[in-house]
Amino acid sequence: MSQELKHEYIKSIREEYQKANKRGKSAILAHATAFTKLSRKRLIRLLNGNLDGQALFIPKSGRRVKYGPELLPHVKALWFLMEQPCGKKLKVFIPRLIDGYRKRNPEISDELTGLLLKMSPATLDRLLKQIRISKGLATTQAPSSSWYKSAIPVQAKDWNITTPGFAQADTVSHCGESGAGSFASTLTVTDLDSHWTELRAIFTKHHSGVIRALRDIEHKLPFKLHTLKFDSGSEFMNFAVVSFCRGYGPSYNRVKGIEVLRSRPYRKNDNCYVEQKNLTHVRQFIGYERIESETATRILNELYRDLWCPFLNFFMPTFKLIRKERIGSKIIKKHETPKTPYERLMESESLSHEQKETLKTLHASLDPFELKEKIEEKLKLFWSTIRSEEKQVKQLKQIA
Repeated sequence: MSQELKHEYIKSIREEYQKANKRGKSAILAHATAFTKLSRKRLIRLLNGNLDGQALFIPKSGRRVKYGPELLPHVKALWFLMEQPCGKKLKVFIPRLIDGYRKRNPEISDELTGLLLKMSPATLDRLLKQIRISKGLATTQAPSSSWYKSAIPVQAKDWNITTPGFAQADTVSHCGESGAGSFASTLTVTDLDSHWTELRAIFTKHHSGVIRALRDIEHKLPFKLHTLKFDSGSEFMNFAVVSFCRGYGPSYNRVKGIEVLRSRPYRKNDNCYVEQKNLTHVRQFIGYERIESETATRILNELYRDLWCPFLNFFMPTFKLIRKERIGSKIIKKHETPKTPYERLMESESLSHEQKETLKTLHASLDPFELKEKIEEKLKLFWSTIRSEEKQVKQLKQIA
């Protein structure tokens, strides 16, 4: 029904409504509400007031829309480039990436660029929807013997860490819905001070693969590793891995061994730094599918070492807790402005001038857009390898 017809209808029943008793008015309102689709309160005001000077619909009050739908494709492109961060992190990303983004998208105007730079974290969060990820299956168990309880000291919480070199380590199982058989895992090592994270893919959790990955990570880190904290999983709590970490001399390329610590069993918060990276750096990147191909595991390891870790450490800002305070039943947390692990290392006084110059040169040689393109290409190769091997296995089973 058009506005003019509604106006004429209300005019025609206005005199009858004003003369009717309470029951009659109620019946007229019920019919008029069903006929015009206007609210009962609105009809009462129109029928009792001066209809000629009133509009049937009152425009909504509030500010005009500043950030229109034309911004959404650009925000989404930057959001997906940086692996779907929250609005606070994306707010830090945009000024750093906008020049490179405009080179690849010359159609974006100066006006839209200015609006992108002005958007608040809350506005960015309203425009974007976060991806939900289901929980996976844990396959790591503590060893049956308890020799490590006296050999490796417990450190429940990590606090007052102000220099790089104090790290936590954990593994993520890519076993799908079953922990049986052989499958790949990701070894994650996270520095507590800078949040620098290294990932390596290993096939099975045999100590030889864990040691090989730890040696590669230690060589790749831009600082010396002083302590390494594990959980009570059997892939870490064995003589070979503990001996490798504590060893020193020319064969280990260390002057001093790495101190080995452990968290309390079944207390994930003791290793909260690396547990967080297991979600953001591994699960949200690879997912929860089963990986039982050695070829795919090798491709994943190359992806981690050469592309994904440099992208995360040089271009992905993270939050860092400054302090927390309990006020009654609430805990108030204060975080610093999101920074990349690279920026934290450059601000650290523990690194030498030569180490910082090496990092600076490496950072200048990297482009986040090129890295992301190579990451996508490598991911396609990784998943195509898995699918082709799964197809071959099915064909062999059908023949058998």
